[in-house]
Amino acid sequence: MLPDDAPTSANKIVGNAGESATTPFLEAHGYRIVDINVRPIGGRKRGEIDIIAWHGDILVFVEVKTRRSLQWSPAEAVDLHKRRQLLFLAQAYIDKHGLDGVACRFDVVEVVNRNGALDFNLIQNAFDGNDI
Repeated sequence: MLPDDAPTSANKIVGNAGESATTPFLEAHGYRIVDINVRPIGGRKRGEIDIIAWHGDILVFVEVKTRRSLQWSPAEAVDLHKRRQLLFLAQAYIDKHGLDGVACRFDVVEVVNRNGALDFNLIQNAFDGNDI
């Protein structure tokens, strides 16, 4: 039996590799990582926040999308449903940690894995609650 967090498909393996590589990429761009793979509500069905970090005095919730080709933009996978879920999870995190009033934003990092060579595209302030 696999552990709960074990990759179960090729896509999951690619995604995990992209998330792992994104942490040092963000640190090199001035982010201070607070946590990764956060489930502020608990349970797999509720979802997770890939990376939580500070960028200056802004708390940033980062969604990482990894693909093996640019047939479509990885950020396109952050659709309306995913944005709503991330807003809900971020609010739960803020409530849980007493961070009301802290400035925050949502960034997306696109990672394209081309046979092991990773290309990154950081989209700061990719969405907010006003576009939902």
